[in-house]
Amino acid sequence: VLFMQENKYKEAIGFYEPIVKKHYDNILSVSAIVLANLCVSYIMTSQNEEAEDLMRKIEKEEEQMGYEDPERKIYHLCIVNLVIGTLYCAKGNFEFGITRVIKSMEPYSKKLGMDTWHYAKRCFLGLIENLAKHMIMVRDVVLQDCIQFLEHAELYGKNVACRIQPPLSSTTMHELQGKNTVTYEARLIKGLLLLVCDL
Repeated sequence: VLFMQENKYKEAIGFYEPIVKKHYDNILSVSAIVLANLCVSYIMTSQNEEAEDLMRKIEKEEEQMGYEDPERKIYHLCIVNLVIGTLYCAKGNFEFGITRVIKSMEPYSKKLGMDTWHYAKRCFLGLIENLAKHMIMVRDVVLQDCIQFLEHAELYGKNVACRIQPPLSSTTMHELQGKNTVTYEARLIKGLLLLVCDL
């Protein structure tokens, strides 16, 4: 609760830090959202070095686990980067935020999932909305990175559903065939981005 309240990041650190320090030797046993919230709290209190150290530790353990079990999907660093990217997008710094979101999804074959896509696309839709309203300007290189990301999402998202079929829905899965995929949504978002940016 403290984390969600403005300017209570120092208090939030007091709650998250003991949890992380207790499990520091096995950092991936800590919930990804706890790690993400601690990193954001560090960033919001200008303790960027601590956030970077924690992210390096997570990355190192994920790499080690990747060597031990190459097929296992691990989302800790992805979620941390998604949360940080979303924070920067929400604060209006879309260039850094979107870059962070794109970085969070690499490699796409392991990180692109229903939940990760949901949060990534929200940042892209926020970017498009602000561009359409002429509230922000973004460098061309960032727009090219966005288009490249959406093309990768289109490529790797063919078998990734965007939402779960509600049990009492009148729409059948057959009717949603092809439209309930990351591929479909990535194409739509890419089309919107191209339209808004006149590329």
